[in-house]
Amino acid sequence: MNLIPQVKELVPSCGTCRTDVLTVLNYAGLNKETLTLLKERFPQLKVEKAGKGCFADLSCGEMLQPVDAGTKPDAYVLRVTEKAIRIDAASESGLFYGIQTLLQLPAPVIPCLEIRDYASIPLRMIHWDLKGYQPKLEILKEELKLLASYKINSVLFEVEDKYDYRCAPGVGVRGAYTFEDMREISRYAKSMNIMIVPKLQSLAHVDYLLKHERYAKLREDGHPFQYCASNPSAQKLWESMADELMECFAEHKEYFHIGADETDLLGRCEKCSKLGKGGSYIHKVECCIDFLLSRGRTPVMWDDILRNLHGNLSEQEARACWTLGRKAILMYWAYGYGGVDNVFPFLHEYRSAGMRVWGAGGFAGCDNWAGSLPPLKLRALNLDAWAKSAVENNLECVAATGWTRIASADCPAEPHESSWFTILYAAQSMWSGEHVPYERFVMQLAQRFYGTVLDEELAAAVMNIAEAPCPYENLPVDGDAGRRLQFLRYAAAAESLAADRTRLGNYLQYYHGQLGTAMPDYRLNMMKKYSAALAEKLEKFKAEMRVQLEQFYAETTVEDFIQSRFGYLEKLTADFRALLAETREC
Repeated sequence: MNLIPQVKELVPSCGTCRTDVLTVLNYAGLNKETLTLLKERFPQLKVEKAGKGCFADLSCGEMLQPVDAGTKPDAYVLRVTEKAIRIDAASESGLFYGIQTLLQLPAPVIPCLEIRDYASIPLRMIHWDLKGYQPKLEILKEELKLLASYKINSVLFEVEDKYDYRCAPGVGVRGAYTFEDMREISRYAKSMNIMIVPKLQSLAHVDYLLKHERYAKLREDGHPFQYCASNPSAQKLWESMADELMECFAEHKEYFHIGADETDLLGRCEKCSKLGKGGSYIHKVECCIDFLLSRGRTPVMWDDILRNLHGNLSEQEARACWTLGRKAILMYWAYGYGGVDNVFPFLHEYRSAGMRVWGAGGFAGCDNWAGSLPPLKLRALNLDAWAKSAVENNLECVAATGWTRIASADCPAEPHESSWFTILYAAQSMWSGEHVPYERFVMQLAQRFYGTVLDEELAAAVMNIAEAPCPYENLPVDGDAGRRLQFLRYAAAAESLAADRTRLGNYLQYYHGQLGTAMPDYRLNMMKKYSAALAEKLEKFKAEMRVQLEQFYAETTVEDFIQSRFGYLEKLTADFRALLAETREC
């Protein structure tokens, strides 16, 4: 049936149902947007809202009898008979996901069957990081709709400087989202059964803000990467920004992520040194936690300081920070393979200490800081390991992070738009709790998502771009390809530019001492021909890549990608050609 995520139980039966002869939709427990999805797929149906409960019944007038879907997370039962289709669920979310499965079934003829399904992990979270890329507003809404259709029910939303804070003037980039934009995003996510968890860094990773002169006094010992943990004005600004994000996402009142990771500059200034590294960390993070608790939100924080991942604290100081993990949810991030039996070593220790723990693997931004296409073969190992650990340890949430910029000063990493294979593998893994053969998944998702089978070269690049680069010269001329497929192809080609940088570097090494002076004509002419062709390719490729990016992303985002992928190589090529022009034949 090519269902993604795969369902728990599918029992086929004899016969088929022709959906174009169904006439009535009776329902309860559907919101307006979900009802619209059904009406778009089945426009001939007369819609009748029934009484209580959570069901959708498509028939020729005679409804099927209800059945019990059970009490597991987001459980539903979908039945197809020759004369009717019915979805029963114990919750509105279960009904929503049953409809997502129905919309993946073939039409107008569906085989008769019964599907019983539920989520292996209750809270299935995707990290939507805007540091590196700012999608156009309508594109962002499309992305939320796509996530929902593959049964993702939460987004960890990291806005950084892509939102124009009213309480923090000058922080937002040119063209940043407005408050009204955020309100629209919030309402739309809610309608798609997606919970937004805002993320606002509370201590480190704040150079996007502190680099501005008006906020310089809030820096830790003059360093813009980190707030001074003892500065009450820094805390006041953070609280104002957090309040504003809570107002932006007023429909989502459950959780708030405070970051609190990679705090390398603890205890530097005079005030913080009196508290010590661990003491200043505890003071600042606890202030943020208590503030959120006073606002009725459950705080979430990264765990790396508690396990002293970076060695910045003494073991005693790190252990003292464990008190914070009993006041906030600890998000345990680990982006490598889980090791023996896929066990993450701190999971049992955290939980034994009475902490509420969520897991976090990675779908992008983990393997190549200037990558353009995440490697499914590596990411899926990590995502499967977390899903397995979550099921075995009854974790309520697993997140898949996608770092689009490792830190504010770094270049953009893989875009969301070229990461759908790893994003939706995470969705598959978190819903089903089971491994799926990667090659089969690539084939099935390509057919489902892009409407075609990927060519062999692109499929290999999706599996592991480092092992199977896709040169620009091999891009197919396909005027009928959808914009998302074309973007994927261009992203794969962009990452292959590393081979050109390597080749130029090799020439500079091989002929050092000859370049700029004299060298044999046969070698000089060869390199002149190559460098001229490379310069022409870069100019053409850059223009085409810009067109691809501009379909999805804001102008500032487009320019960052172009500069980081093409800028240095263009300069290297120009410098190389200048050296060749100075070289005489001998």
